[in-house]
Parts: sequence; C-alpha cells; structure tokens
Amino acid sequence: MKGARPLLLSTLLLIGAALAGGHEPAPRATAHGGHDMAGHTMPMSMTAMNAQMLAQLRPLSGRAFDVRWTQLMMMHHRMAVEMARTELRRGRDPRVRALAQQVVAEQGAELTRMAGWLKAWGAGEATMPMPHMLPPAAGNTDRWFLTEMIPHHQGAVDMGRLAPARTRATEVRALAASIVRSQSAEIAQFRALLRQLP
Repeated sequence: MKGARPLLLSTLLLIGAALAGGHEPAPRATAHGGHDMAGHTMPMSMTAMNAQMLAQLRPLSGRAFDVRWTQLMMMHHRMAVEMARTELRRGRDPRVRALAQQVVAEQGAELTRMAGWLKAWGAGEATMPMPHMLPPAAGNTDRWFLTEMIPHHQGAVDMGRLAPARTRATEVRALAASIVRSQSAEIAQFRALLRQLP
C-alpha cells in the first residue's frame, strides 16, 4: 500500500496549509509524499492532520467553537467523500463499496446541513483545493480505502467528543453525538472487513 501514500499525503498537506490559516506559502508536494518548505521535507500523516484540527478547537467555546468546528468538520467530510468516491470508482469488494456509498450519502447530507449553519451564523466556509486521492494502480483499492478511513474517522470522532463541553448550540451537540456513534461503529466495520480481505 505504499504507493497510495504520496497522493494522500499531498492532500493532507493542503489541509495542513488551510489549518495554518494561510500565513505560510503553500507547500510543494514532493515525490516522497511530503512537502518542501524552504528546502525541508516535512511529511504529514492523517494523525497529524487530526491533531492540528483538535489543537485549533480545544481553546474555543461558544459560537467561536461552533463556527470553527463546523468549518473543520466540513473539510474532514469532503476528504472522506472524495476517498469514498475513489472506492466506488475502483473498488471491487461489494461490502466495501456499500460502506463507501454510505459515507457519500451520510456525509453529503451532513455537509449540506453544516453549510446552512455557517450561512445562518454569517460565517464562511474554509476553502481549499482538494485533488483526487488515488490508490496505487496495481494495489488493492478496497484495502486502501478501509486502511485510510480508520484514522480519518477517528479524527472526526475525537472532534465530536470535544463538542459537549464547548458548544451551546443544540444542532452542533446533536450532530457531534451522531458522528461519534456512527463513525465509531464504521471503524469497527472497517477493521472487521480488513481482516477478511486478501
């Protein structure tokens, strides 16, 4: 599965640039799956991306938390939908494809809901380019999808667990609880399926 890493890491690096608030120049993707800034290659993992999001949210509360949580969760969801669509285009296992379709449907609906919140709050979305993330040409797309979605979903679960102590918005609290429940259950499904794939 090593061949999937460069494209996925390039996407993570773009998210990292957006999380930094645009104060630094956009990093250039390298052939080694990292990015080059002032001559240094700095790889970024899914875990690092999740940690950056959590670090931004922990100091916030009230409406400031609601807005940033929604912006970051939308970025997170868009990445999951892109990965799921890649699985639907290239995956073979019907069980994994069904899970990918579920991700597209559920997170697509949640994206629409969260966009409405930001509009009502007078806040804009966090925007960034999202390149297509492709598994290796000769690799197992089903395994790639499941493997990458486990830490990705865990990041959303961790963000959801921050909400009860920091939000006053019932809609954010309800969605956060739903994400914790549904994506924790999907992580268990992903792990079980990984044990069954070739």
